[in-house]
Amino acid sequence: MDLDEMKQTWATMDARLDVLEAAISRDRLARSRAALRWTSLGDLGELIVAILLVAVVAPFWIRHRAVPHLLIAGLALHVYGIAVIWSVAVRVLLVGRIYYTKPVLVIQQRLAALRRFRIRASLALGLPWWILWVPCTMIAAYAWCGIDLYAESPAWVLMSLGVGAIGIIGCLVLARWLAGREITSPMLTRWVDSLAGRGLRRASEELDELAAFSKS
Repeated sequence: MDLDEMKQTWATMDARLDVLEAAISRDRLARSRAALRWTSLGDLGELIVAILLVAVVAPFWIRHRAVPHLLIAGLALHVYGIAVIWSVAVRVLLVGRIYYTKPVLVIQQRLAALRRFRIRASLALGLPWWILWVPCTMIAAYAWCGIDLYAESPAWVLMSLGVGAIGIIGCLVLARWLAGREITSPMLTRWVDSLAGRGLRRASEELDELAAFSKS
């Protein structure tokens, strides 16, 4: 084989490798986009639940605004529902900034920003349920059974709220301890992934593998 034939062979091999790399890149990007789409569908479901929550509790606390503990219980859930709606709106905006026509590094940075916000929002919206289950139970008991739990057993309500406050403090201490540390425990890793959303984790992993492939 002379020099010209060798050059032509190398050029053909390079062209085939370029086609292969482009196909792999498209496949990775498509998988990442699909995983992100599933995450967005989960956000849509969360938004629907929050709107339903607000629609249910708003008439309740308006009707019982003369009863302080029922008013507070209804308002607490109402404010929580609005917070969830706001959180979903921010997530939608962050997802809208992710264009898969951008360089991989840019997509990775924007996915990382979305992941950080989702973890913080999940903590901020999840921890209150240590306490929110109490007003939720109070409203359900009054609406469905006509039982005023606070009037019947104020000690139980106050004790439950106290235990919930301790639970929130414990979770905040754990989250602060984990911040900035490398997580090696599989259980804690699954917990953090659940906060960010497994679909978002898969989207990030596809891009990480694509970036590693491009450097190799």
